[in-house]
Amino acid sequence: MLKADQADYFSNQVVRTRRFFLPDWKKSQRVDSDFCLVGGGCEWCSEDFKVDRRSFPFLAFEFVARGRGQLTFSGRRHEISAGHAFFYDSVTPHIIQSDASEPMVKYFFNFSGQRAIALLEELGLKSGHLIRVLDASRVASLMEEVIDHALRGERLGLRAAIAALEHALVLCADSRQPAATKFDPAYATYLRCRGHVLRNYPVLSSIEEAAKHCHVSAAYLTRLFKRYDTETPLACLTRLKMSQAVIKLRQPEAQVKAVASELGYKSAAHFSRAFKAWSGRSPTDLRSAE
Repeated sequence: MLKADQADYFSNQVVRTRRFFLPDWKKSQRVDSDFCLVGGGCEWCSEDFKVDRRSFPFLAFEFVARGRGQLTFSGRRHEISAGHAFFYDSVTPHIIQSDASEPMVKYFFNFSGQRAIALLEELGLKSGHLIRVLDASRVASLMEEVIDHALRGERLGLRAAIAALEHALVLCADSRQPAATKFDPAYATYLRCRGHVLRNYPVLSSIEEAAKHCHVSAAYLTRLFKRYDTETPLACLTRLKMSQAVIKLRQPEAQVKAVASELGYKSAAHFSRAFKAWSGRSPTDLRSAE
């Protein structure tokens, strides 16, 4: 089912790629109703990279991860760089060109199907539009998942790839800004730090540890959250840990000591005090109430 680098529309003006193409996409997916993933991947553009199309057979979503370039939609030219995402369909003329001095690294995904069309309409991601995505690192991580799952192939791999792509599109819609929006370096640092806490909260023992991993001071991390968030980094870390603790403690064979260890607490007593301060009752009380 899976063949890499076999689509006739893939560009040859690249220095490196991770791409996939699903030649049997019509057979494996219901075109009349499904979100039908056709191909995609990541391209490291060459200095002379240029795509000039009057038409295209699929819906397309592209995202610039690094570098710079130019995008022309229906005769209107835009400068593009890291964090820009754009969309086109079969009737949107487009020119995509990389800057020779700073070639782009970009993700692209091509798809079809009524559910795909409905999702883009629901999210307001219109063909021929360019947006700036603030939470770019999370979107890029999801797109890597799409590629990994698609390259694995088979039915469940394809299903996982489509789910990850849908998630990436939702995040693009949720964090979109006008294309001309400039990146705020402090906000980008906040997103990177928040993402680290969200991914690693079970093993993080303190905000100081999280800050160290993110190469910032704990004081600066606190200032970032105060500026861009509704809770402190400590409150965020505690909420994530305790929410997970509630789930674990409700399991029939759960032990408080084991849950404390899994969530990075040095002792059951320390965990119990933190849990009671957060929830108003002890872990034992929660276990007894189940």
